Amino acid sequence: MKQLRLPRKDKDGNVYISYSQMNKFLTDIDGFVETYIEGKPWEGNAYTDFGTKVGEALEHNDFKGFAEREKRILTQVPRLDIFEREIKLKFEGFYVKGFIDTAAYDFRTIADYKTGGKKKEFQYQEDKYSQLALYALGIKQETGIMPEQAKVIFMRRDGNAFRGEKLSLAAEKPLLLDVDISTQRLINVYDETEAVAHEMERFCQQFKF
Repeated sequence: MKQLRLPRKDKDGNVYISYSQMNKFLTDIDGFVETYIEGKPWEGNAYTDFGTKVGEALEHNDFKGFAEREKRILTQVPRLDIFEREIKLKFEGFYVKGFIDTAAYDFRTIADYKTGGKKKEFQYQEDKYSQLALYALGIKQETGIMPEQAKVIFMRRDGNAFRGEKLSLAAEKPLLLDVDISTQRLINVYDETEAVAHEMERFCQQFKF
């Protein structure tokens, strides 16, 4: 099977892409070139660092370093049985690699943790958000089990790092956002992902890597 000509390969030489790589390609082509073609190290920022801090706290059930009101929010966040479960969804010529934040042992429920401002939550119920659909497809392909529920567990965030403000969790309950993983939705996401990968290959032909 001929592999697509794309920038990232695993230790066995197999080509893969990630949801974040696809999203960068579709929304920030200059950033895509810098990160995935030129190899500029991804440094993150205060917002991504905060999201990582929250995710690690939930994974380990350890909330030290958070204010008391933040701890009250974190204790209300659903924690399932498995954390950071690797997913590999195979296509012809490449695969999609990712990690589910948390999942039930039987994979009937999968969820992703997200933090953001008040308006950010709405993007996770739009068609362009396909991350959990890809993970559901990966679970089905690997185990034969189709998840019944996919949720984004959204925690609102306060503070503006660009103004030097400290970031914190807002004083309210986490939001449980249902994500569409119906059969038709998964078919659409599979086809769209394959199309994006081939578009990415055509774009990358102008570079040597």
